[in-house]
Amino acid sequence: MKANRRALNVRELLELERQIYQESIDRVLQQQEKLSAGDLDEFVRHCKPFETDRAREVEVAQKQLQFSQQDALSLLEFDLQQAEDEYQEELKKLKCRLLNETRRRRARVEKRLKALDEMPTKRNVEDHAVNDFTMLKGKNLSPKFLEMQLTRSRKQTMRTFNFKHLSNGVLPTPTRIVTDVMNEREKLQKCRARDKEMKLASKECKDSSKHVAVDEDGQKLRLGKKDGDLIHETIGIGEAVILKSQLSEQDFYGYVSAITRGEVKLRLVCGSHARVAIDRLRTGQCTLHKQPQNINLINKPLGDCNEK
Repeated sequence: MKANRRALNVRELLELERQIYQESIDRVLQQQEKLSAGDLDEFVRHCKPFETDRAREVEVAQKQLQFSQQDALSLLEFDLQQAEDEYQEELKKLKCRLLNETRRRRARVEKRLKALDEMPTKRNVEDHAVNDFTMLKGKNLSPKFLEMQLTRSRKQTMRTFNFKHLSNGVLPTPTRIVTDVMNEREKLQKCRARDKEMKLASKECKDSSKHVAVDEDGQKLRLGKKDGDLIHETIGIGEAVILKSQLSEQDFYGYVSAITRGEVKLRLVCGSHARVAIDRLRTGQCTLHKQPQNINLINKPLGDCNEK
């Protein structure tokens, strides 16, 4: 009997302990529900005032943050405006300084250019002329002497300038240049001598000029000598002719396109047009003849096709 009582007592104790735990759990759950709803007495007594103070402090902190941000923006705008004013002032000073410096440089350059423009006309040209005259005085300008002077001048020039961009750096030799100059000189001398002879002949009334006449209808040109009525040639429009120039010493092949009282117009084989004054035909500077029938114009040299 005593053993059964002990077993029952243990069960009761266990049941009682379970009930106590259950009541504690239920009480904690109720407190949690009240805490979640905000109705717990202890929470209301301790946390509500703290929450109110916290909200007030947060509001004050936000106001202070706004004021601080406004002050920082005002200071930033002031600093930026001050920096902009300083930049514009320095930029203005720099522009004035650069403008003055540019004006001074321009004045110096203009002064140097003016001096360079005046120097050749006053001193350098006279010195060069005197030196050249002194060097060439008493010397004959022979081809050998000209080649020597040209070679010396070319060496001095090539020390300063680069001629590789001209004809792949290949320049005519001094001998070739002197030969061409001498040939042109001879042609010019012959032309001048011929002009002088013509002037003397006209002054001495030596009428050796040719007779050149144009028909009334302007369709034919009559060429001949003035001594007598001998007509040497008659050339009409459209006929093939040969024009010989005493100045260029070349022959030009073409056709007569028009005849006027003052000139003869030709159309050369190369396609260009030429005009020959009647006075040049009369003085002999240019001569005009009919082309022989057996001449093939395609195989003949056309010469220079410049207008006469």
